[in-house]
Amino acid sequence: MAAQRNMMVDIKQVKNFISQLGISKVELEEEEVKQILESLVFDGFVCRTYTLGEGGKRMTFYRAIKHQPLTSGVSRVPCGVCPLTTQCTPGGLVSPSSCKYMKEWLEF
Repeated sequence: MAAQRNMMVDIKQVKNFISQLGISKVELEEEEVKQILESLVFDGFVCRTYTLGEGGKRMTFYRAIKHQPLTSGVSRVPCGVCPLTTQCTPGGLVSPSSCKYMKEWLEF
């Protein structure tokens, strides 16, 4: 599996891999797989490379990136992942002023 993570693969190979694993309940079309891969490129989880194939046709290959992408400051705020965000109000039972995670984050 580690060797597969370093490989460059095309959309067809990713589509076949998804089918073999059975991680999608529906059969994905190549265009849908491409959209997923492009989202992963923009999120920093996958890199895209172009090469020239037979007849000068441009071919696209993808590879997983090992490191985690940089996150924005907003995504690191405890509220961004808190399951009680909808119940959180100033002065309420759950509030920013009484949140231990917010206090720890502000002290960092």
